[in-house]
Amino acid sequence: MIDLHTHSTASDGFLNPKELLDLALKTKLEALALTDHDAVSGLEELHKFAKNKKIEIINGAELSVYYPNTDMEILALNIPNKSLNAFKEYQNNELNRRKKITNRRIHLLQLAGFDITYEDVAFDTNKIERTQIRRPHFVDVLLKKGYIKTTEEAYKKIFAKGGPARVENKPKSVKEVISFIKDNGAKAILAHPIHTKKEDKKLYQMIKRLKSYGLDGIEVFHSSHPQAERIKYLNIIRDLNLITTGGSDYHGGTAHPDNKLGTGKNNNLNIPYFVAKELYHKKAPSKSYYDEIEKYL
Repeated sequence: MIDLHTHSTASDGFLNPKELLDLALKTKLEALALTDHDAVSGLEELHKFAKNKKIEIINGAELSVYYPNTDMEILALNIPNKSLNAFKEYQNNELNRRKKITNRRIHLLQLAGFDITYEDVAFDTNKIERTQIRRPHFVDVLLKKGYIKTTEEAYKKIFAKGGPARVENKPKSVKEVISFIKDNGAKAILAHPIHTKKEDKKLYQMIKRLKSYGLDGIEVFHSSHPQAERIKYLNIIRDLNLITTGGSDYHGGTAHPDNKLGTGKNNNLNIPYFVAKELYHKKAPSKSYYDEIEKYL
């Protein structure tokens, strides 16, 4: 069993890389990819503590992208060590952009009557300043202060269009981001395609377009994907000769609390190791690759 989509305190996760590793070892994962949002700063610590441990660590990041009228993120997986400096520079640029979004969001919440300060969201429970501040950190504070009762309430009412803390986020174009990933030797994977809210033909055409930009694959396996969606995604990658990856999208804490490391939501994941192994191949997958994936849907 593997998990190729996880987050740590380097972005909006609630476990630091060592704590995430400890949980991965306890869960008996064969391979773990740390895919923090627009960040690779947690990888050094993860590798340090994973040394001589019986688990394969895969360098990753989940990069924000702009695609018209679509919620989309692209995973960079199997980032070569020699390319980490390029990703660190990318991270620094994103952090500056994110800080402006954070300050704007705090200002809007205060105008709406919420008692919330920068310090409330900027520090974790151990009083350590976060590398970056994202929506789950706001959600955590709003829950603790009693402004909301559930995580879903925040995303549907506070951060949604028309909500008091809605801030438009327009990162780099998906074409530009995929080019950056490929130029630096990593695989480019469409994360959780269900989040794009594209149906059938439109989804297929969108993924086909992304492939023309250099996309290597999509996440067939994800905590939010019911089996019917996985079957649909498998048919797409089979037709377009793409690979799959997959993961729980584990954050810990109050962020997506139903997503468990390795096993997903209500034990809906059991991703085999050969999915991780395919990240190292340069040729298109064989027919048997897709037939084997089908057994794990």
